[in-house]
Amino acid sequence: MMNQLPVYLFTGFLEGGKTHIIQESMEDQRFNSGEKTLLIMCEEGIEELDLDRFWGKNVYLELLDDPEMLTRDYLTLLYKKHKIDRVIIEYNGMWLLSKLYAALPADWFIFQNMMFADAKTFLTYNANMRQLMVDKLQDCEMIVLNRTPEVIDKEEIHRVVRSVSTRASITYDYPDGHVEYDEIEDPLPFDIDA
Repeated sequence: MMNQLPVYLFTGFLEGGKTHIIQESMEDQRFNSGEKTLLIMCEEGIEELDLDRFWGKNVYLELLDDPEMLTRDYLTLLYKKHKIDRVIIEYNGMWLLSKLYAALPADWFIFQNMMFADAKTFLTYNANMRQLMVDKLQDCEMIVLNRTPEVIDKEEIHRVVRSVSTRASITYDYPDGHVEYDEIEDPLPFDIDA
């Protein structure tokens, strides 16, 4: 019987920055200090991982690019094959998360769920793929908007995120490397003057 196995879930759409942040995380000794890690890639994006630059070397990469492969039996087989301590999943943005949740073995639990999106396309994706956007936002703890331009409608982005999740933190990552956090106050659900 397995112990509780933490799963770090990276969701979002193509060019959202999932692979980049996984690469940075795995190069950081504070995050990757040698734990046996199963890295499941559910899509091949533009950027590729460079495993040689990972700090810890106990990383096993598996490509799972067909949603039919995403089953409890297959994930259990991967666990037994690699005898891992944790799982990192770069999830395909076009697949519903319910498919993943139904496939997770009983002892696997989502330890952290983060969504990554290109700030310039976030509102367009929301307008054109609302169901997929809601699917990714509803359970995430943090959304990171990469490549944030200097002028962006943070009020509208805040409204979109808060319409789905009141707990997700919103982070803006700018091309020059600085980061800003959403500090827009949510309206109270009642009139304090009434």
